[in-house]
Amino acid sequence: MTERALSSTPRLSGAIVLAAATALLLSSCASSEEAATGDAMAGVSGPVGSSADAGEPVSGGTLSFGSLALPATLDPARTMASGSTGGTEMAAIYDVLVRFDGQAGEFEPQLAEDLTVSDDGKTWTLTLRDGVTFSNGESLDAEAVRWSIDRYVANRGPDSQLWKNAVSSISAPDDSTVIFELSSPWATFPTMLATGPGMIVAAQSDQAENFTPIGAGPFVLEANKPNEQIQLERREGYWGGDAKLDGVRFLPSAGGQQQLDMFNTGQLEMFFTVEAQIVADVVGAGNPGYLNVMNAGNDVLINNAEGRPGSDLRVRQALIKAVDPVAFDERTQDGIGRPSVALFSEASRWNTGAPASKYDPEGARSLLEEAKADGYDGKITFTTRQAPEAQARALAIQAMLNAVGFDAEVEFLNSTSDIIRVINVEKNYDLGQSALSIRDSAPFLKLYSVFHSDSTGNASGYSNPEMDELLATLQMAGTQEEIQSAIDDIESLATETVPTLPLAAQDNLVVWQPEVQGASHSFADIMLLDEVWLS
Repeated sequence: MTERALSSTPRLSGAIVLAAATALLLSSCASSEEAATGDAMAGVSGPVGSSADAGEPVSGGTLSFGSLALPATLDPARTMASGSTGGTEMAAIYDVLVRFDGQAGEFEPQLAEDLTVSDDGKTWTLTLRDGVTFSNGESLDAEAVRWSIDRYVANRGPDSQLWKNAVSSISAPDDSTVIFELSSPWATFPTMLATGPGMIVAAQSDQAENFTPIGAGPFVLEANKPNEQIQLERREGYWGGDAKLDGVRFLPSAGGQQQLDMFNTGQLEMFFTVEAQIVADVVGAGNPGYLNVMNAGNDVLINNAEGRPGSDLRVRQALIKAVDPVAFDERTQDGIGRPSVALFSEASRWNTGAPASKYDPEGARSLLEEAKADGYDGKITFTTRQAPEAQARALAIQAMLNAVGFDAEVEFLNSTSDIIRVINVEKNYDLGQSALSIRDSAPFLKLYSVFHSDSTGNASGYSNPEMDELLATLQMAGTQEEIQSAIDDIESLATETVPTLPLAAQDNLVVWQPEVQGASHSFADIMLLDEVWLS
């Protein structure tokens, strides 16, 4: 079997480049991201602002990071590894096998030293760095990687069903080599190694009654106070050299304005936000950071399960016709957002031309009357977070639904963690605040997660064999034309069956103070802090 080498060069200069077909895709994304430096608010993703050259790195200091929400657990098998849900916190403890450079369109070595793919695209061979250890001193070898990923899948971690369906076997023929055999070609398979499955957990983490975070990252856990803060401190013996920071303090958000106030008064060195006005303010002020435009980043999840209003296609169609995304944007974001009910908005390179609005109140009333004639009472509940901006969204949706004949109520929960528990874990909701956050660089991953019948990330209960087939086609797509064709078909089927109600593309922004140097943005808005220092 012949193989194509994706990288065999050192961490600071090497890059794991995607298979040839996908390299073209990501290079086109990269060129648009590079343009974002000059006009980040124009609808492309990339760096914003700039940090002055501060000379040689120095050690010391604690960085305060404003998280959107602190993770309920630091176990990658039980927490979605993204920038908004604990990914940065976990990457600081565990590191990742590979990281993604959005500007270059490349996966770069992190814990891995090399990654190759066979000519048929079904065998990926990972080579680990020599001498990497967990913070407890144990070696991070190929068997440790295999054990950690097997544990992740067994514990039904995020996207684990995708892993089970796509990866037929993992083997560790020697201490530094891990071989992944896939059931079919998957050009963007490295995305999995840059997120939860690629956060390798030491076996000792599971030996006590409660999970203990032990990883190979640049920091170790000092204190975890739920809903208050997570405190990390620098570890000795990190493979890339000891971190420059003494520690990192993660603090939860009580809203974007509070984060901005803390940032402006120097209480935060870095924070993550998704609020359009806050994004506009900090980008306009020239602060350094990284902007990512998420397709369907503002979304109302519809519970399709039997016994729920959304199990009736007519109700789902009435919902999308009842909501005016432009009016919603004006009421909730002063008209500066990116309103669209399409999965891929006009800000996306994969935009299919699907209409940004399907607002049709008369059509919504007609469909709703049909459902009521068959016994539906019109009652529906929207579950969201108890925060000013979330309340504004909920009241706007409630008013639009009631205007066409729904009897809509709002259920407020205390935190994002509660939202995740009720919607994603318990699935005890009718309509739920959500964010599909489909990334242009790897659309298959999130589309599979939220729409595939077997996906553990499918919180809506949507099940459609035709959609499953289209997702398989997208997974194997090897050219831009094939990817666009598959996405066109997926968008068309979603328009017909309404599995969810997108409201807008969303700006995800990680912003930092000018004195923060060496920040590195990776896949899923995860920030890598191993080289960060304070000037």
